Amino acid sequence: MNNKSLENIEKYTALFDKYGNLLTQNQQQVFKLYYEQDLSYAEVAEILATTRSAAYDTLNKAIKNLLKYEKQLG
Repeated sequence: MNNKSLENIEKYTALFDKYGNLLTQNQQQVFKLYYEQDLSYAEVAEILATTRSAAYDTLNKAIKNLLKYEKQLG
């Protein structure tokens, strides 16, 4: 999944603006670092003292949650 296509960036950041406060603090941090700071998974992992795969998994879970919230609440 190409999460950083322009279309996805716009879609996910709009959802984050609307529902971001429903995500866990960790999911919010990863989302902001990846999309707003335009960092790689490796850079996110280094900042948060975790693994690249954990950063990837956390971001994907955050995106799934945002899409779920939009479907349920939007």
